[in-house]
Amino acid sequence: MLVALIPAAGHATRLGEQPSSKEVLTVRGRPMIDFLLERLSVAQPDETRVITRPAKQDVTRYARERGARVIHGEPADVAESLTLGLESLGDDDEVMIGFPDSIWQPPDGFVRVLGALRDDAELALGLFANAELERSDVVVCSADGLVRSVAVKPERPPSDLIWGIAAARVSVMRGLRAGDELGEHFSTVAAGGRTRGVFLSGEWLDMGTPEALAAARAG
Repeated sequence: MLVALIPAAGHATRLGEQPSSKEVLTVRGRPMIDFLLERLSVAQPDETRVITRPAKQDVTRYARERGARVIHGEPADVAESLTLGLESLGDDDEVMIGFPDSIWQPPDGFVRVLGALRDDAELALGLFANAELERSDVVVCSADGLVRSVAVKPERPPSDLIWGIAAARVSVMRGLRAGDELGEHFSTVAAGGRTRGVFLSGEWLDMGTPEALAAARAG
């Protein structure tokens, strides 16, 4: 089974007061989350799960309109959100992970990352060249695409690549706990030698700040 997981339970404190939940703010004429849903659909998941808080009724409503299953909870962070999203899945099932406040290219990115996962990996990361490395998870890869490590918001970035999307066997997502940094978990998995990095593009925009949101709307 292939399941898409979208963590959407955050409070968006960096954005300040907004007229709606961050995930459904209008960007380029459509709700922000649409860009991710569109890219996930290219990979044809058996199910899309949006993990959000009950208070975010606009996210719940829109996700259901788009055919997604909504999982309600009060997760403390992304790690706990993803753990909620693993409900009823077996260790051999596959998950795709993306973030609803990002826009990136190419549209078939998840297809490419899934290809690497199914080739010879237990975790595959979609990589992007990015200038804002200090607030990202920076990935170190070998020449053949084997991920060596992931550094979370490093003061001295060891490369110019960040991961923005992922595909994984459910088994490697087990053990995530509230408070865990997802990038650190991925780095631990990478130490086992079966994590692949797939370079996708230099087009990555995180809309989690007012400046980035304004840039996305102007683009």
